[in-house]
Amino acid sequence: MPLITVEHPSGSLTAEQKASLAEDLTHVILQIEGGVDNSASRSIAWVRFKELDGADWFIGGLNDGTHESASGKFLIELNVPEGSMDQPRKSDCHRAITAAVLKAKGVDSADGAARSVWIQIVEWPEGHLATSGRTSSLLGIARLAGIPADHPLLAFPRAYFAAKDRLYDQNGFPDQTAGRAIVRY
Repeated sequence: MPLITVEHPSGSLTAEQKASLAEDLTHVILQIEGGVDNSASRSIAWVRFKELDGADWFIGGLNDGTHESASGKFLIELNVPEGSMDQPRKSDCHRAITAAVLKAKGVDSADGAARSVWIQIVEWPEGHLATSGRTSSLLGIARLAGIPADHPLLAFPRAYFAAKDRLYDQNGFPDQTAGRAIVRY
């Protein structure tokens, strides 16, 4: 259930740029989910835009564009389930999201063109997200998205939660402690 929120100054994106950026960011989300592009995967791939008054957004103490890069000001938050991505996958997401913003804005990817495009990845702790009144889990989402249980994409999350279980067990945490894998897929 990845969710991308794009914060930007009011009027900095046209309706067409938003639609294009939303589709490109949806493809980033689909890659996070394992590359399956179907109705189930798309139904949990959310992109939303939040416009902020440009007068309320400062860089380097100024809001007059002095320190703004050619692409404009963006704060993009990517929310993903805990344990879903190792560092190389996170870096791939950073690159893909930046490329999508540059493309939407029609800006060349020259050095410094995206200096004021910031991306923050936030991991939801296992058991802290729900839909339809049911607690969601990383491996449950993988099942919903149609990712086979033996898909290589799931190797890191399995190792992550196995290590977390060992740590919790070693320190006497109860079995139902939040943060343990809810679904073993």
